[in-house]
Amino acid sequence: MTRKETRFTNFIRSRGVGAIIAVASAWMTWRALPSLTPSGWLGFMPELSWGVNFAVLSATAWAMIAINRQFNILRTLSVFFAAYFLFITCSTPFMSCFAGTSSVLAACMIFCMWILFTLYNEPHSNRRIFLIFAILSVGTLYDWKFLFFIPLFVIGLAQMRILRTKKIIAALIGIFTPPWIVFGLDLMPIPQLPHIFFTPPTILLQSPEALPFLCTVLLTMAIGFLLGSINLLRILGFNARARAYNGFLALLGIYTGILAIINFTALPDYMTLLNACVAFQVGHFFRATASRRGYILIVLLFAAYTSLYLWANLK
Repeated sequence: MTRKETRFTNFIRSRGVGAIIAVASAWMTWRALPSLTPSGWLGFMPELSWGVNFAVLSATAWAMIAINRQFNILRTLSVFFAAYFLFITCSTPFMSCFAGTSSVLAACMIFCMWILFTLYNEPHSNRRIFLIFAILSVGTLYDWKFLFFIPLFVIGLAQMRILRTKKIIAALIGIFTPPWIVFGLDLMPIPQLPHIFFTPPTILLQSPEALPFLCTVLLTMAIGFLLGSINLLRILGFNARARAYNGFLALLGIYTGILAIINFTALPDYMTLLNACVAFQVGHFFRATASRRGYILIVLLFAAYTSLYLWANLK
């Protein structure tokens, strides 16, 4: 690499550029706000819903940075990957403009993953295990999609080398305590089982923003699979603790992608979490290739997501 390329790479990885990308991400969603139909639980106040949702996304990005710094996931202190997460999420404004399941699911999963990572080979961990599964249980009361992540975090306990009988009991207590309290106090009606029926995939193309969104999803999944596979070879050389952390992170991304494909009618609800997982993989790749012109792929990715944003929103 030339000296100019090295300076440009360091410039991309700097905090200043991360802040600029975050501001640009907020502008992208704000710019698209008037052209979108309000949705979510604050849809009757679009501006407030936008502010709450971007605050949740920002908190998720901050949690990703904190996880990386506490557990040295990416072997770098750069905040670029968190800014990248905000950018690719906000490149699909109809998904990221309004507060709803997508951002809440991502925030809860990242926070639960943060707690899980503190449990590695930790014998005194029952309270934190209870907290993880209580959060997932409360999330299930809000939206049933949280339910599917409970088995994943049980696998996570095994990856953290703490899967014991007492830990399973703590997890079960965490799962059953919130509904026991809520339904016991009659705070909400007992939900009915959702109806399962076949929906043709063509339903994804019925809205005007569907095609750009599907292209964004395919790009995100392809980049996640490609870079995840490349990073795997490097991660295998890490110590057991780092392999456990990165293994669960990769598993979370794969699992979320599979759920998104199976439950394609709710595809936007999974995409913010998938974006977070892919952002970690992009951060891994950029860290490993910083001195080998890795910036070229990063610039191409930003150009691709910007083009998809323009396609979907500038009419």
